[in-house]
Amino acid sequence: MSKIQLYVLDDDFLYAERLAAFIRSSEFAERIQVKLFSKLELVIDFFENQQLEGVLLLSEAYFPLLMNRSTSLFKMILSETIANSKEAETKIPFLYRFQSLNQLISRLLAFYTEKHRFDAVPGTKRTKVLSVYSSSGNSGKTMTAIHLAKQLSFRGDQVFYLSLELVSSASQWLQGDLGRFSQLLYYMKSSPDLLGPKLQLLKSHDSWLRLDYLTPKDQIREMQEMSGEHVRLLIESLISLNEYDYIIVDLEASVHPRIVKSLDVSDHIIWIVRDDLNDLFKTEALTKQMGSLQNVHFVINKYTGKQTNDFSGLGKDITYKLPYIPEWKVLSTPEQIWQSGLFSEQTYEMFTAIHLGKGHSSSVREGAAAS
Repeated sequence: MSKIQLYVLDDDFLYAERLAAFIRSSEFAERIQVKLFSKLELVIDFFENQQLEGVLLLSEAYFPLLMNRSTSLFKMILSETIANSKEAETKIPFLYRFQSLNQLISRLLAFYTEKHRFDAVPGTKRTKVLSVYSSSGNSGKTMTAIHLAKQLSFRGDQVFYLSLELVSSASQWLQGDLGRFSQLLYYMKSSPDLLGPKLQLLKSHDSWLRLDYLTPKDQIREMQEMSGEHVRLLIESLISLNEYDYIIVDLEASVHPRIVKSLDVSDHIIWIVRDDLNDLFKTEALTKQMGSLQNVHFVINKYTGKQTNDFSGLGKDITYKLPYIPEWKVLSTPEQIWQSGLFSEQTYEMFTAIHLGKGHSSSVREGAAAS
């Protein structure tokens, strides 16, 4: 069996040398051949002029510079802050730097093996549509959706964030041109055959979050007139671009046709509930009306560590419990929403729980409750 080629580009060259020495003196030497780089330009010249197979292990300092560069190598990121990625389908896995080298290399090999297994299966590479919904307002739905989009993007996935609310609060959190949704709605209704090409021109981009997006701000009448067929066309056009791993659809708490159609075309529905009697009553009533929906995952938000209400009437287990963040009780600046690393990390844990369940009931997983 030929050795896996491991190319390491790390701004901490002493760490890289220690990693290489460990591999060469351990049982991993039979499976891995390692080559170190100390300069970015040497790596770019090396992999752009050769068809290589193996792993390119980058430190976080180099990730923004190489994330969009095409290479045949499988990229992985050495991180000082982000815990190990868990899903085999993760496009660019993160490996926690400060773990034992034996564990780090074992995880690297596991991801490399899983990547080859998934790439060998026809039809596994396709855009997934994840809709975030709730039956009542003030559930933290948009906060969950935007933090999930951030986590997936920062882990190397190509993400599109789409808000279908009448007015999107996320518009004030995102950095980019917000005035394009109205033009897109015009083409959607008047010239639907031009929607695909126009999406490339009219989508907005947030360079910090590294994602594309569309959010309504001043289009209340147009959003009300948006039909289920318009939503189907929009989402199918986004998928047909073949650019995104995930489309995160942020929905309002209503049964408007555009909302129902988005739920219908979703691969997974993250249904946010609160441990509140009125919210539970509305959720149970709506789930009975929408009984045909597939892959619904109930997630309790604003969880304080103690559950008061009985959710067994939903007919499915709770997939995850997201913590209550006291600092978000009153928001005064857009920057405030990014100040909880705990919540942000646990939206990814929620995502992992959903994928482990593959659309079926799973055991409850919960994040740490904030006091």
